[in-house]
Amino acid sequence: MPFFAWQSILHAKSQKDFQQIWSNKTNWFSSFATGRNSVSDELPWINFFARDYLKQHLRPEFKVFEFGGGGSTLYFCKNVAEVVTVEDNPEWFKILTETIQAKGYTNWQGFFVPSEVLNDPRPRSHENPADFKSSNQSLENRTFEKYARTIDQFPEAYFDLILVDGRARPSCTQQAIPHLKKGGLLVVDNTERPHYLAHFKDIIATQFIIEEDRIGPIAYTPDFTGTTILRKK
Repeated sequence: MPFFAWQSILHAKSQKDFQQIWSNKTNWFSSFATGRNSVSDELPWINFFARDYLKQHLRPEFKVFEFGGGGSTLYFCKNVAEVVTVEDNPEWFKILTETIQAKGYTNWQGFFVPSEVLNDPRPRSHENPADFKSSNQSLENRTFEKYARTIDQFPEAYFDLILVDGRARPSCTQQAIPHLKKGGLLVVDNTERPHYLAHFKDIIATQFIIEEDRIGPIAYTPDFTGTTILRKK
């Protein structure tokens, strides 16, 4: 058994966690095969706990919005009614668009919205949703406000599921909440980074039910990541 498989046992906080990790061991190990990735497999690149949850709760009539596209885009396209994605990387957006067209999916709407240079000398924080800032140091002087506000062109309470897996995630989460239906799912990836949801503790406590919030193994790498799934009350 590979070393990282033993790590998974150490990360399991409960018998239920261990059983779920163990049930996915074959899928996890086989995901390391050459040429496999989330796009080729048409699967969201989130941990197995969250992926299993989506498999059980996704519905064909869902409308989905994504901050950041990839294998999740293809997964949603083949499983729900409507998918909207905003992406900031031009090369990746081109690849994603061509892949979706080649597969014949017609229920997708994509927006390429790059960051912009920000001429504002005041200090900004990537932890503050109002600052629309990425934690990536190479993007220090850029703003993702237009990127995060792409969702604002859709009505409030429009989407059944919103995935936050791109740039400036606290800002995207802030913009996402009004556009999520009652009973809808907010999925925030990589929440082992506390600042992604730190600003929203009170909102989560009063407006959401925590459906999934664990750190676990993720396909294609030996890493463990956190994915949080919240259901709007």
